Amino acid sequence: MTSLAPEVRCDPTPDVRPDFAPLDYPALDAAYVSPTYLRTPLREFLLTTDRGLYWLRAPAGIGKTLFVRGIIARRPGRDPAVLEGIDSTIASDIKAIGIHVQGPLTPQALAAALRDAVTAEFGVVLAEGSGAEPTQADVLALLGAAREHVTTTGAKRLLVAIDGLDMIGDAGAIAVLPAAAAMPPGVVLLLTSRPAAEWPQDVFAATAAQVGGGAVVRDVGYEDSVYTDMLRGYFKNQIRPLMRSRAVAHLTHLLETKASFERGGRDNRLTNDPVLRDALKDDWKKLTNKYPRYSGIQLPVVPLAELLDQFDQLWVDLMDRSDHRFDDLSAMIRALAAGSLQVEEVAGLPKGVDLRARLGTV
Repeated sequence: MTSLAPEVRCDPTPDVRPDFAPLDYPALDAAYVSPTYLRTPLREFLLTTDRGLYWLRAPAGIGKTLFVRGIIARRPGRDPAVLEGIDSTIASDIKAIGIHVQGPLTPQALAAALRDAVTAEFGVVLAEGSGAEPTQADVLALLGAAREHVTTTGAKRLLVAIDGLDMIGDAGAIAVLPAAAAMPPGVVLLLTSRPAAEWPQDVFAATAAQVGGGAVVRDVGYEDSVYTDMLRGYFKNQIRPLMRSRAVAHLTHLLETKASFERGGRDNRLTNDPVLRDALKDDWKKLTNKYPRYSGIQLPVVPLAELLDQFDQLWVDLMDRSDHRFDDLSAMIRALAAGSLQVEEVAGLPKGVDLRARLGTV
């Protein structure tokens, strides 16, 4: 059972990066796909770590917030009063809380956001620190107190996620974060941020010096094979219904018009996607029941080659238009599935902010 991450913004009009777009959390939750390329390394870390700090660094749009949200968000379709992480494969003995940082935070705002996350999960209000401004000791005390509430629920460890560390922007707020060695027993701090090259170098250096000692750091980039393989798998799974419907429409047209076509055939793209292949075989059987003159003929693969070519090109176009960003790629796929975007239109779409405006995601 895990808590919904508050969306924290201290400054109501922060200097937001041009490539930063507010996320459609309900859409992300509804289309959630467990990002194994991020989840598996964290799970391996948690299997051997009672307390510590895990710092995930990756460029914009790669899925950091989706990853954190999968650990701590409400599961779509469940009773809103029931808090449960979407992704239950992280570790069975952990409860998770967290915050999504949307803009600069003062030390007071950061500490307050963490207290609010504890309250949302455990229904308790933690006392504020004694000083006018929170200190690292205050944050450690907060985390330790939250961990005590974890044990009353049957769990053993507390995972605290701060998504968007690079957005905090306040040296004082960074200074209150504890290093791995200082973490209370049973507490793991998960930080996500942009890579070092996308920070002001003095700010990154200070942050790394503050929290990096003893931390496990994982860097993921757009060209990493585990990431691109995930994108390809996501594309195949999400686009399959559209491919199937277009294939059925094409085959139906052939039968209705009694057009000549090459029968049988083989295509490795279908061989390598047995889910789509078997679904099309079922669809073809239903069509031949409707048009008995074709009964007994195997699924004609050759007439589908042009369609398969079109969707191969769609993958290339989606990767190009999204600049390999998961958030933009998934938004285009959702639009294709909804019918508000046509396959033939993808290659002509703009990129970046203009793409998000076209899709209505900003």
